[in-house]
Amino acid sequence: MTQEDAQRVFERFYRTDSSRARASGGTGLGLSIVDSLVYAHGGRVTVRTAPGQGCCFRVSLPRIADVPAAIG
Repeated sequence: MTQEDAQRVFERFYRTDSSRARASGGTGLGLSIVDSLVYAHGGRVTVRTAPGQGCCFRVSLPRIADVPAAIG
């Protein structure tokens, strides 16, 4: 994936290679959904890419303070 693609990969319906998506039936929604869910939980998704070598996606979520378990 190019750096230009990496900047847009979380957009709805964006596909970096439409020829592969047609063969596999992809719609370009997967990473957009992931980004929305992570954001809803206060987190962030980032991507690093090196053309010809692959991509690295990182999900960061806030840590929840330790809460004592309810005794019931």
